[in-house]
Amino acid sequence: MGTSGYYPTQSSGQNTSLTQDQLQLIADTLSNYDPDNLTEADAQEIVNTFSEAGIAEGRGLAETMASYGFDARAVGELAGVTSDRPDGPPPPRGGEGVATLNISEDMLQQLNQLLTEYYDGDLTDAEKATTLDAIKDIFQQTMPEGGLVDIRA
Repeated sequence: MGTSGYYPTQSSGQNTSLTQDQLQLIADTLSNYDPDNLTEADAQEIVNTFSEAGIAEGRGLAETMASYGFDARAVGELAGVTSDRPDGPPPPRGGEGVATLNISEDMLQQLNQLLTEYYDGDLTDAEKATTLDAIKDIFQQTMPEGGLVDIRA
């Protein structure tokens, strides 16, 4: 899917509630168009009208447009408007910041056994501490240089 148009943001932190004046402007604007026969020029006019009125893309706009038979995302895409917020998770950064454990099958079995003992067994506090230390040792042996997570911005 594209990353274009006026459509609901999932949790952008923006206030998506619309004022009565904005709701009226949306209604008045959309009443001039047929949602089933919308041209690129029509979509651009709609987007420009909303933009000039300070109506930001968001859930409120999308839901209001939907109530008049318009798909906000489709209108935005038809108008060629790009969103500041891409869909989905951010793309990988070419391997930068990505790390994996280099764990052997033997270490994996050992880790599994230690975890099973820790959670299923009747261990004393001292035995739990020893088990946790053994688990930490496995992770330290298999951890890539610099750790698993790159916290540098």
